[in-house]
Amino acid sequence: MLFWEILALATRERTVKDDSLRLSMSGQQKEALRLMDEVIAEAITEGDYSSLLVLIDHAGLLNGVKRDLSVVKRYFEQYLTHSSENPRALYWLADVAMEEGQTEIAKRYAKRCHQAILRSDDQKIKRDLLDLVLERWPEVAA
Repeated sequence: MLFWEILALATRERTVKDDSLRLSMSGQQKEALRLMDEVIAEAITEGDYSSLLVLIDHAGLLNGVKRDLSVVKRYFEQYLTHSSENPRALYWLADVAMEEGQTEIAKRYAKRCHQAILRSDDQKIKRDLLDLVLERWPEVAA
């Protein structure tokens, strides 16, 4: 990716975060989330996973200080429709399920995540994510 493309993505990310925050703070939460829906859909289509994580986290925080897990879950489920075995998305869905107290659902996502990591050729995913999954859900390796 060229420097100018990276700069354009960072600028888009910052602008949408600022705009959605302004909308949310003025009581226009639906409009703020609609804006996030649009830019997150673009990031999914473009395969811009690093921006996607930041944008999803921001969308989850728009309605208050605490992260809205239903918003985060919806976006990662949307991401899986584009990339059904993305280990990072599966990991985050497992994490959200744990935070919601849905341990069996979390384990199913963690198992899918573990399998996707093992099938992946991406050494960074294996290095960064495999230990996290096995530390939190050691039973998925069985």
